[in-house]
Amino acid sequence: MFKIIKTFNPLKLISTLFIIVIFSSGCSNSEPPPPPGQQIETSADQQKEDISQDKTNEFVNDTGMVIDDITIKPKGSLGGDVIITVENTSQEECGGFVLNADLVTEAKEVVVTLGLVADKGIPAGEKETLSEMFIGKGVTEIVVTGITCDFKRLGNE
Repeated sequence: MFKIIKTFNPLKLISTLFIIVIFSSGCSNSEPPPPPGQQIETSADQQKEDISQDKTNEFVNDTGMVIDDITIKPKGSLGGDVIITVENTSQEECGGFVLNADLVTEAKEVVVTLGLVADKGIPAGEKETLSEMFIGKGVTEIVVTGITCDFKRLGNE
């Protein structure tokens, strides 16, 4: 009775190929380039060294907490870790210890401000090492802006 005649349709073939090309080209570059000014350094021969800072007792506080060591440990090109060791030289426990610091460049421009926090009290005569990650390029120095011991922060009064 009726005979179905199959005809070649070039429009279907072209549209199918077009869709395949669009999907495959969109997946070939999965990572967008970094924004201007945030270029990522990928040179493998460049070694990142820890920056150990000479401690100064210019920062005066009444908590009895003394900074023993300050270290900036770079991680990649856009940040790193700040590691600070403090000692409680007072006769009382320092509860709720917080150290506020500015991370600055060689030109003394503030890149980021950090607060390093002790999760528990620091007993008299004991040392505590605090570490905090930061994101910022060109940090060469840490400037301590505040040290507090506040038991209320831990919920103790």
